[in-house]
Amino acid sequence: MEQENLDINSIMEERGHAVEASLRVISTEELKQLEPVLFPDVTHPWLTPYHRFVEENSGCLFYHGKADGRTHVLYCRQQETGMWFIPGVAVGILQPGALEGMKAIVDSRGAA
Repeated sequence: MEQENLDINSIMEERGHAVEASLRVISTEELKQLEPVLFPDVTHPWLTPYHRFVEENSGCLFYHGKADGRTHVLYCRQQETGMWFIPGVAVGILQPGALEGMKAIVDSRGAA
């Protein structure tokens, strides 16, 4: 039986590469269409913060990436804010280290 990788640094590095490879600009309309994927349960307590995140940053460019086939990352470069999602499992705000990584990825592409 293959041993599972439990090294958090290498796991985060792998996820970062996957997000970088899949990262693309996403429209506000696409964010609305993504909502049922991110929140299969319409009573999810993070649904209101998600709506607020999209609404408060509606004039900005959003970036969407995926890691490990199920983890979604949304990032707004202009406001330096973002969220991560594992649909049906967990959701949260991108923390400073993740924000720095997202900023570096977006900036390296020449898009701000």
